[in-house]
Amino acid sequence: MLKKTLFVLLSALILSGVCFAQEDPAKKQMEETTPAVAQEQPAVVAQEQPAAVTQEQPALVLEEIQICTAVEDRQPSGAGTVFPDDLDKIYCFTKIGGAEDTTNVYHVWYFGNDEIARVKLPVKAISWRTWSSKKLNMLLGNGHVEIVSESGDILGKAEFEIQAAEKAEEVGETEKTGVSEEAPEAPKGQ
Repeated sequence: MLKKTLFVLLSALILSGVCFAQEDPAKKQMEETTPAVAQEQPAVVAQEQPAAVTQEQPALVLEEIQICTAVEDRQPSGAGTVFPDDLDKIYCFTKIGGAEDTTNVYHVWYFGNDEIARVKLPVKAISWRTWSSKKLNMLLGNGHVEIVSESGDILGKAEFEIQAAEKAEEVGETEKTGVSEEAPEAPKGQ
């Protein structure tokens, strides 16, 4: 029994020696090829870095802006320039383009010359729709919303007017939608 145990241990020792002997050439070959790959990678990275530094990130572009009464399915609804004061709130809908990384824009609401709200909104894709809203609180008069980038650039603005509900109803349908053409008058006496 002792001979059998000794034979098994000796056989295992010999086999492990053979395995280690065969493993060394593979390690040696791997060590010889690895530095060559590692040396090539920094050279490629070094060449790519100056190109990345010289490329400027494209500026944000305001592709669309609408003042409206609602946003439904990510689209403006009831867009116009004149709104009645009996609305609960109005919306500023924007579509921003050109953002390669996540950034922010601000919807800065003004009534008259006074800033009444500044809303920070994320822009998470190259083309992004976003909106903010403002409660009217019985305000009458003119206002506007400026769209401002994080760096402070004004991308654009939209103007609006809040009128007493009776007067806003008298405004022609074309002015409510922001189209400046005059509506034809209906013939009298019919």
